[in-house]
Amino acid sequence: MQRNSMDEPLIVNVVLLGLTGAGKSASGNTIIGVRDTFKEDFSPEAVTRVCQSAQTVVNGQTINVIDTFGLNTTVKIKDAQTQIEETLTLHSVDVFLLVIKLGEFFRTESWDAVKWIQDNFGAELSKHTLLLFTHGDQLHEPIEEYVSKCKALRSVVDQCSGGFHVFNNKDEDPSQVTELLKKINTLREKNGYRRYTEQDYKETQNDLLLNKCDAAAAFKAGAVRIAAAVGITVVLRVSAVGAAVGGAIGGAAALGETLAGETAEAGATATLGAAAVTVGKAAIIGAARGVALAAVTAVSAGVFWLYVK
Repeated sequence: MQRNSMDEPLIVNVVLLGLTGAGKSASGNTIIGVRDTFKEDFSPEAVTRVCQSAQTVVNGQTINVIDTFGLNTTVKIKDAQTQIEETLTLHSVDVFLLVIKLGEFFRTESWDAVKWIQDNFGAELSKHTLLLFTHGDQLHEPIEEYVSKCKALRSVVDQCSGGFHVFNNKDEDPSQVTELLKKINTLREKNGYRRYTEQDYKETQNDLLLNKCDAAAAFKAGAVRIAAAVGITVVLRVSAVGAAVGGAIGGAAALGETLAGETAEAGATATLGAAAVTVGKAAIIGAARGVALAAVTAVSAGVFWLYVK
């Protein structure tokens, strides 16, 4: 998997990532030097539905350019991810070009795309990423000044180890491609010519899965603790109230029974006292059952907690 730092691959694999309409395909055509290599369209709908690749030679160096799905709502992210996964099974990647159209970084979709790429490809990807701005013809100041004016954009640039570059895809001046290749080679040398591999991607996906499982387990454990605590508290309080009421009624019943034997109206009062005794006994039994239920609830909660863990 990891290459020796002196083992420079003969072919440079470059993958284009970005939103639909950012200029990925146009940038691929600029690098290749043939305008119709990758299909371009100004439609907001995704044009690239299958990852495509083409090769060119720049200053004696072979460049393999891979154009990928546009990351936006017209294409299911899962489909895009599947295509990129398939690409990684065929090609380890020297450099990812994160393509962003000048002036559109502040769109929510652009932020979402950058976050999705970072989350799904992991920290290792940033070591192999160079930010490529397109529509350079609309730039009225040096690209360095443009970037420095936006703290959020600067933050993204800082996360890309390869820095940034700007393309004017309407301009056929080959110098913008040779300058890009210099930055690509600088990044490759910085990485010891190690490529981003399928194994890097799989490790990131495994980490994501473990994090999701840990989060779900923590949530479930918290819910169990809260439910058990609330349940036990409620049952114990109800049981205590039942016991108190039962005791009071029982006491009243006993008093009524005593008075019944000492008064002239013994028949009627005795009947009332007997009834009170019955109610008091029932209340006491109910309270005892409540306490037993509380104990069972506590034990069950403990067993369930051990099961969850």
